[in-house]
Amino acid sequence: MEGIRLETEVKEMDGMQVLDVAGEIDVYTAPQFKDAVNNVLASGQKHLIINMENVSYMDSSGFGALLSATKRLRPQGGTVNLVKCSGAIDRILRITRLNTVFATFESIPEAIEAGKNA
Repeated sequence: MEGIRLETEVKEMDGMQVLDVAGEIDVYTAPQFKDAVNNVLASGQKHLIINMENVSYMDSSGFGALLSATKRLRPQGGTVNLVKCSGAIDRILRITRLNTVFATFESIPEAIEAGKNA
C-alpha cells in the first residue's frame, strides 16, 4: 500500500465533537470512515459535524456512510453537517440532491451554531 489514504481525527470544539477527515473516501476507505462516524455517534452527539476541507475525493460508498448516519440521527432530531466540501463533492451533492439531506457550511463555527439551534 502506498501510504495512508484516509485519516480521521475527532476534535472537541465549543462543546461539540467535530470529525476532521483527510484523504479519499472510496470503497476501500469507507469502512474506516464509517467507523469514525459511528464512534462520534456513539458518544451521544445528535449533530454530526464533519470537516471535509482535506477530503480530495468521495465516491458513493462515502455518501452511503453519511446517509446511514442521517437515518440514525433523524429520528432523534439530529443532523449531518458538512463543512468546507470541495467543489467536486459539492457538485455531486447538488446533482444527486443530497444537498437537501446534508447541510453544508463554510466554517466549523457556523456548523456548530446550526447544530446548537436545530
